[in-house]
Amino acid sequence: MYLVEFLLAKPPMAPQALEGASLEALRSLCLPQDGVEHIRIHTSRAGARGVFFCRAPDLDQAVSRTYAVCRRALELRPEFRGWEITRVTGAL
Repeated sequence: MYLVEFLLAKPPMAPQALEGASLEALRSLCLPQDGVEHIRIHTSRAGARGVFFCRAPDLDQAVSRTYAVCRRALELRPEFRGWEITRVTGAL
C-alpha cells in the first residue's frame, strides 16, 4: 500500500469547501480499479490537502490512480469547479 499526497488549489473567489463534502465527493468517484483504501482531506481558504492510501503494483501507479480520482473530481463535481491539481506525490 502506498500513501499519496495531493494538493488542490481553488480559485481565489470560490467559497471554502467543507471537509465532509469534499471527502464524500472524492470517495464517490473512486472506482474499484483505483485501489483506494482510505482518504483523508483538510480544506482551507486556499483549497485542499490530503492523502490517499492506495493499493497498487508500484508507487508510480499509485500516484497515477490518485491523480485520476482528483481529475475526475475537478471535472465532474460542481464543488470543485475551477480548482486545479497542484501536486500529487507518493511515498512508500
